[in-house]
Amino acid sequence: MKPLAIDFAPRRALPQRTGWLAGGASVLLAAVSSLAWLPALPVEASHMAEVITRRLPNAAEAQAADAAVEALNLPWLDTLDALAEVFCENSAAVLLNLESDAQHAVIRLSGEARNGDAVLALPAKLRAAAPFVAAKLLSQDVQDSASGWPVRFAIELRLRGSA
Repeated sequence: MKPLAIDFAPRRALPQRTGWLAGGASVLLAAVSSLAWLPALPVEASHMAEVITRRLPNAAEAQAADAAVEALNLPWLDTLDALAEVFCENSAAVLLNLESDAQHAVIRLSGEARNGDAVLALPAKLRAAAPFVAAKLLSQDVQDSASGWPVRFAIELRLRGSA
């Protein structure tokens, strides 16, 4: 039988140099990989050196843009809210048609009412609403019909911001 050598002494730890070597290698690998991801600045920014000349709009294009901005600046949401309040569910009049002329800031509406007194009260109600400067009754027509709305009317509204 062969003698068995048993050593109860603790194993020797890895030398300190191996840990430092592994840490240094990982830092070097991180630095090299980050440099690979950096864009080449002169190549990436080369399009910025080009001078782009933009032409100014002519008078017709400028007027068209001004008209579009003016039409968008009219108080459309306030107008719709005011009309919904005047022609509510319990109102004596119903709104049938609505035409807007944004260039002149005018809205023409037509509808039906239960009686002539309700039609005559509408312009005053509409003038009291915030977005309207003026409300003018254009026409009123009584029709003989079996419906509950025998009076037809047309009203012109002028919005704030109109000339």
